Amino acid sequence: MTAQNGSFEVEEKNLETMLVAGIRYKGRYDEVGEKLGAVMRVAGRNMAGNPMNLYFDEDYKETDADIETCIPVRKGEDKGDVKVHELPGGKGVSLIHKGPYETLSRSYEKISNYVKENGYKVQLPTREIYVKGPGMILKGNPDNYLTEIQMLIAE
Repeated sequence: MTAQNGSFEVEEKNLETMLVAGIRYKGRYDEVGEKLGAVMRVAGRNMAGNPMNLYFDEDYKETDADIETCIPVRKGEDKGDVKVHELPGGKGVSLIHKGPYETLSRSYEKISNYVKENGYKVQLPTREIYVKGPGMILKGNPDNYLTEIQMLIAE
């Protein structure tokens, strides 16, 4: 995570393989909060990291996005719509976005340009990890939200 003049730069790093509990669905991005609550109830004390969304579409979709809302877990088993599985790791690129979720498109443009300039091919899903966001009770200041965008690079 490198910040220059208050803006973060794309970095190459190894993305960890991890066990996640998640719900995959087709829908709108604003449905995430409801899905996250369901995942958290199943994951419980086995949670082992920040919540994230996995995006299985190459482009932004308004209403029928292919999304998995998930949380890294130490262990777990499928329960209802929540499935536990391994998320593969490998060589990737990462960019920290600071600010409200409505401005994420600027950071996606920056990381996508980096991928193109370096001749990389992205392997879906794209990961969006919520490092700092709204709390359970207080919304907090959206200008201070931190979201890490990660893209796995096809070898």
